Amino acid sequence: MGFEEMVVAIIGTVAGVGLLGFVIAKITGLIQAWINRKKGGYDEETFNRLAKAFMQHKKDTERRLQNLEAIISEEENEEQPRQISEPKQTIEIEDDERESGQQQGSGDSKLRNMLKN
Repeated sequence: MGFEEMVVAIIGTVAGVGLLGFVIAKITGLIQAWINRKKGGYDEETFNRLAKAFMQHKKDTERRLQNLEAIISEEENEEQPRQISEPKQTIEIEDDERESGQQQGSGDSKLRNMLKN
């Protein structure tokens, strides 16, 4: 057996032992989880404390939502009397601006076309 074959054999042995150890550790963890399945969860005191905290959070959230709804409805009531002024019907462009706009490129011509419509 040559040196190269010996190295391959050693690497294979180490990899096999590592894989076997990993599989055994996972199986042991599953067995422990199965044995301790009834011990998991929360005790009654912790559960009650979490339930109270959840209910308090729910009440706070509902109160905040009601405050936001009240603010929005007040803003809507204030905005109703206001009237939006009509936009100007014409846009005036001076001749000097048109000539300089043609020299600047197609981006400005698109803007001019939008303004004309």
